[in-house]
Amino acid sequence: MIRILILAAGTTLWMAAQTIEPAQLKQDLQIVHDALKEGHPGIYRYTAKAEIDRHFARAEARLTRPMTALEFYRIAAPSVGALKCGHTELGVPADVQAKLREVTPVLPVDLRVLDGKIFVYRDLTAAGGLTGVEIRSINGIGAKELLSQMAAVVHGDGDTPAASAARLGRGRFARMLYTLATVESPFRIRYRKGGKDLDVVVEGISVQQLEQAMLEKFPRDKRAPSNATYRFDEAASTGVLKVLGFGGKAEDGKPLAEFFQKVYDDLASHGAKNLIIDVRDNGGGADQLGRRLFSYLVSEPFPYYNDLVINKLTFDFFKYVERPEPIPAGEVERRPNGKYFNKTHPNWGVQQPGKPHFQGKVFALMNGGSFSTTGEFLSTLHHHKRATYIGQEPGAGYYGNTSGPSASMTLPNSKVRITIPLMTYHMAIPGSARGNRGIPVDHTVRYTIDELLAGTDKEMETAMGLIRSGAQ
Repeated sequence: MIRILILAAGTTLWMAAQTIEPAQLKQDLQIVHDALKEGHPGIYRYTAKAEIDRHFARAEARLTRPMTALEFYRIAAPSVGALKCGHTELGVPADVQAKLREVTPVLPVDLRVLDGKIFVYRDLTAAGGLTGVEIRSINGIGAKELLSQMAAVVHGDGDTPAASAARLGRGRFARMLYTLATVESPFRIRYRKGGKDLDVVVEGISVQQLEQAMLEKFPRDKRAPSNATYRFDEAASTGVLKVLGFGGKAEDGKPLAEFFQKVYDDLASHGAKNLIIDVRDNGGGADQLGRRLFSYLVSEPFPYYNDLVINKLTFDFFKYVERPEPIPAGEVERRPNGKYFNKTHPNWGVQQPGKPHFQGKVFALMNGGSFSTTGEFLSTLHHHKRATYIGQEPGAGYYGNTSGPSASMTLPNSKVRITIPLMTYHMAIPGSARGNRGIPVDHTVRYTIDELLAGTDKEMETAMGLIRSGAQ
């Protein structure tokens, strides 16, 4: 079957869009469901088995005609999303991803989702003039409906409310318009400006062109080359540590473990009264670095994890994994229920406090992009009552996540992809009061699009205001 995709005015691309028979599509869907049940030890952590089974049954019922791989993805992705696991998401086939990057036209803007509304943050359209406007609909589909479709697939752990909005920024929304919501160029945009609803038609550009244009027009948006920075404010007796990711190098070229030691040494030498730890948009990284950062904030030995669960050492679905890596038997201990416990993880067991101990006030800046290892650090910090929290609830669940070792699988018929995390982390935090939510916020911060465009840092302003006033 041959299809024509309209790329831009006067340009066409012929591409073969092979359709797949319903029986093969149903086989792929069943493989996904079986693989998740076999390998994902946190499959029912946030959503009951009956509900997940219903999602897959509804998806199967829709596979009644030959479809392309992308059409299949659009039906199957919400079933995987029903797990509410931020580390588990269905992905489009590699060839679709390549065409999306190099050829397929996407909406040439970068958007921000604020209080359930879509705003243009960076305008890369040919005509311009859209910066700061609220988008009401695209190709006749309302903003609310678009966000609902995407939130079913793009989210954090559990019911954390700010994760989806955070993850749809930085070009993700533009890509999902095509891959998930079936919205193609040209884009008919209805937007609100100056109290009026206006319309414009925008031609798309490729993701590659979009990224290049972003670098040229907004070079300050480029991610910092290091993963951690630090400064000391003498007047406020406050250290400010920003951690963009738990891995790589800090601003001085040192590994983060060494840099954290240097930071706490400096705090001690200054007799610092306050420490601001900024982990906004920190998506995680090495588990042990989160524990290391926390260790200087307590004076007594502490547990970090309560359990680390793996279902099996090897899996039936490994037949669909290009380079399967069974769990090494020497790293785990088999339990009576047949599952395994990771006994060699560096964060397992009683952990020792770091020295020098910082006993001053701690202020944690966080948002929906704070996830995974960052969530572990924040929830442990909260459990020990060692910080004041400023910003928005992070995208990480309070009691742990499912991540660690993983297996990337390609489905045999559609070539749709999924990476299945194989270990569930349970933090050393008793109780269940937070349920499916993340770390609670003491001082909530919300932005308008004008504040974002102006570069306002309301979380930092709030922290410094609390320090100056002596409040928490």
